[in-house]
Amino acid sequence: MTTTIKRQHLRDIRSSNRARILQVLREPNPISRQELAERLELTPATMSRISKELIEDGICEEAPLVRSETQRGRPGVALRISPKGGFLVAISISSFSRMITVIDIAGNLHHQQAIPKHVTATGKETVDFVGKFIDQLIFDNVLDRRLILGAVMTIPGSINVRSGFLTKSILLNWPNFAIQERLSERLKCHVRVENNGDALCRHFMDMNLAQRKQHSSVFLAHISEGMGASIAIGGRIVRRLADEGWINDIKTPQNETCDQQDRKLSDLASGRAILNGLVGSQSNISKNGVEFPQMLEVAVEASNQGSGSTRAQFFNAGFQLGRNLVPLTIAIAPEVIVLAGPVLQAQAYAEGASAGYNKAANEMDILPSRITVSKASYSDASGNLALHDFLLTGAYGV
Repeated sequence: MTTTIKRQHLRDIRSSNRARILQVLREPNPISRQELAERLELTPATMSRISKELIEDGICEEAPLVRSETQRGRPGVALRISPKGGFLVAISISSFSRMITVIDIAGNLHHQQAIPKHVTATGKETVDFVGKFIDQLIFDNVLDRRLILGAVMTIPGSINVRSGFLTKSILLNWPNFAIQERLSERLKCHVRVENNGDALCRHFMDMNLAQRKQHSSVFLAHISEGMGASIAIGGRIVRRLADEGWINDIKTPQNETCDQQDRKLSDLASGRAILNGLVGSQSNISKNGVEFPQMLEVAVEASNQGSGSTRAQFFNAGFQLGRNLVPLTIAIAPEVIVLAGPVLQAQAYAEGASAGYNKAANEMDILPSRITVSKASYSDASGNLALHDFLLTGAYGV
């Protein structure tokens, strides 16, 4: 029993070291084994053994080491993730974009295809469309099915993380459809289904916190037609039943105006709330055949160009979110609060959120967290999640 526990412990350490090496290797420039060992506090022997395994597995390859013009002698040898090691499929679905992306494990884009809106009316049609697109790439000899190592689908709403079922969404009506299982059968690879908020949070951490010890707490507010939120503690997403939309139903504290008492946060701070304020309350937020994404895009442009009433609408909505961020985040005291989603293309919204948050923090006499805006797209987030899953899971078989 002691020997078994010891071996499992050693395997865990080995897997962790491989994952840490691959995370650093996501940086754009090749890095020498010596620098990797120093940065990750690994012994030269450990670094040599793991790098040899990664090369043999086809995950990494050697490359010339980048050096300055003043350096002489033979160039050193560095390690980098091999773009020939395999491919990942990332599918992102939202009100604003529906996209299939194929990337290699080094993160390079190879193929991309928009998914027509009508296709996403059902889960079956979506799976069939994705499958046919991949089949065509294989038929055209531009993709080898054997090198498809995994896939990720990011969608809005609540997801059963075990079954991959979509349980609630304001956009997709796929009741009782085993999207994860069906997509895995169609693509013949492991598939992960995730909500957009958690994918955006993962993207922010990988792009901004990767080279730090992952003890940071992050609160991400995702503002689109509705609202979503994601919480990460110590580099791990806190699962709230995979429901990013829990923030929609938060009751707001009483405001100065009586007509806003006891309203849901989404009624005050979401993209739908902003357009309701601009064009009047409509259940489907459409006017003269123009749909929500197009209307929001026009409103964002008007706000950024200084249109007074439109800019004020975005600022006020952001302010309502900001003043509620204090009670939403006080328990975890995040190092950083991230604002993400298409509504954040309007600068006034971010300004309002910051103003509301700082005002509430001052009133409660607490030290405010840093607020930042992520401009990552849904496609960026799904592609990063596919890479994250492979490099930190599939790459070493955990």
